[in-house]
Amino acid sequence: MLAIKNLFRNKLRTLLNIIGVMLAIISLVILASLGSGLLDTGEQVLKDSSMHLWMKGRPVDLKTQYIQSSQARISDVHQISTQILADPRVNVSTPLLTEIVYAHKEGEDPKAVFGLGVDTGGPLVTISSGAPISTSTLYNGSTYDGPFISEVLVDSRAAHLLSVEVGDTIFAGKTISDARNRQFKVVGISDSLSTFSLNAMVIFPFPEFQLITGNHYHDSASMIIVRLNDVNTAEQVKNDLQEQYPEYQVSTNREFLNNIIKQNGFFIVSAFSIVILAIVMGTSLIILTMLLSLNERKKEIGILQVVGFSRLSIARNFGFEGLFISIIGGISGILLSVPIAEIINQVVKRITGLDELLVLDTKIMLLGFSMAVIIGLLSTLATIWRLSTIKPMEQIRSV
Repeated sequence: MLAIKNLFRNKLRTLLNIIGVMLAIISLVILASLGSGLLDTGEQVLKDSSMHLWMKGRPVDLKTQYIQSSQARISDVHQISTQILADPRVNVSTPLLTEIVYAHKEGEDPKAVFGLGVDTGGPLVTISSGAPISTSTLYNGSTYDGPFISEVLVDSRAAHLLSVEVGDTIFAGKTISDARNRQFKVVGISDSLSTFSLNAMVIFPFPEFQLITGNHYHDSASMIIVRLNDVNTAEQVKNDLQEQYPEYQVSTNREFLNNIIKQNGFFIVSAFSIVILAIVMGTSLIILTMLLSLNERKKEIGILQVVGFSRLSIARNFGFEGLFISIIGGISGILLSVPIAEIINQVVKRITGLDELLVLDTKIMLLGFSMAVIIGLLSTLATIWRLSTIKPMEQIRSV
């Protein structure tokens, strides 16, 4: 077929076109897989947490180390948590506090880590090695004048970052100078909450973390998470809590996940824009190449028209070049997306502990192939339009 033979006339140009389409399709497939994986991962994390409602201040996610305003906090959190727990529909009501803190072993440089204050004896924390933290009695119902147990848990990333293991001692605090004066014993390793942050995590007893971060003054927390006896009552309990505490925002799991996505809208839009740019550039590259090829072969086209070839048959042969290039580039892009996604998953798992963040499925691959076909059809239409402007007799006279 003439269209296939034409592909080999300028092998370098054909190869560059295929690479352009391939990169566009890879970008599309990887972004779509990432979006699908983030939604699946987010839903799975919330499902695994066995929690059903989330109460917080102004819209924030769990990475509240970036938001230091008191508006992002819940005040009198012990009292509110106790009131929520008094509802017979509620099984667990747990306050949660997150802040960036500094931690280090003696003689080493302080490193910023994700600090998490939580009821370490509650249902959220499971121990992979070592022992759980002893029950803290620092908060006695109204003041923080109980004993400091000075025990922490670390996740696997923090254990590697700080070069510590169970039984070691670390220094930790909200500031570097404060960290040098506060000593804690690592009693266990827990990765049960690691998916809530991209950073290495150190887990503190909730009241002790309040005190070392200054949140004890107003008995503040980042949020309160609630487990219900019956998940089917989630919407009704949410509405009741929202009416009781209008100054705070109460969300179900799905609403909480949607809020996180909205807060990261800038990054999502940026990634989407990059994919659109890649597709536009890939399409433009093929169209410009096809038009350039037609311009170089106008005399040949004029001769073909004179000897009896119809415009349709000429357009079919020339137009199929762009379609073949797009299909080859699309298939190559889809096939290469598989190892690329696997590499990204391995890197993400090593950094964050999240498994299978990029989810490649048949629908996403079909989306990539469909986009490749659309690019090919657009180049074919551009070719047909350009052929309609070529007058055979003018080309013959110039021979």
